[in-house]
Amino acid sequence: MAETDTEDTELRVMVMRYRRMEEETTDPMAMRFLRDIVSELETELNELRKK
Repeated sequence: MAETDTEDTELRVMVMRYRRMEEETTDPMAMRFLRDIVSELETELNELRKK
């Protein structure tokens, strides 16, 4: 597996984990923070896929 494939997989797993945490949280501040993290990870994932 190429390095970019590994990075892609790791980022997708992280996105799924943070989305799950976002679904489970009841704290509005935490939810917003998790949304920001997911957004940043998705941006990074999209940039990686463009390479």
